[in-house]
Amino acid sequence: METVTMPVNHASANFAEARRQAVCKANEMLTDPVIIAWKDDQTRKYGPEIPGGTSDRWHEYADSHEGKLELKIGDAFHFIFLEAADFEEPDLNLSSISEKDGTAFLCLNNACTEEDQRKLGYFAGGGMGG
Repeated sequence: METVTMPVNHASANFAEARRQAVCKANEMLTDPVIIAWKDDQTRKYGPEIPGGTSDRWHEYADSHEGKLELKIGDAFHFIFLEAADFEEPDLNLSSISEKDGTAFLCLNNACTEEDQRKLGYFAGGGMGG
């Protein structure tokens, strides 16, 4: 897996800004990037959340699920992408996320943040609204 470390674009960067920065860079480096895993060192959250997993489980998950590119934004944010162009068939486990600023990207459903899941209509306890 290739790893690229980038400085934070803004002095007051948060997760959403860092993710936008990572998505823009991933679009330069991959044909069809998909976020497969992430970690926010400021909040100590990571995805996918794996019950009983260690704090590095998010990275191990990406390593074993075709993670191709890890982007480290500053000292606090990490995003791992896979290359969807390598898929033989469409993966129905993907969600298309659009940010308020128009940034759009794909993420594996289990690697979406809680906020992303709410935007997509998932209920907190699981399942989708109707």
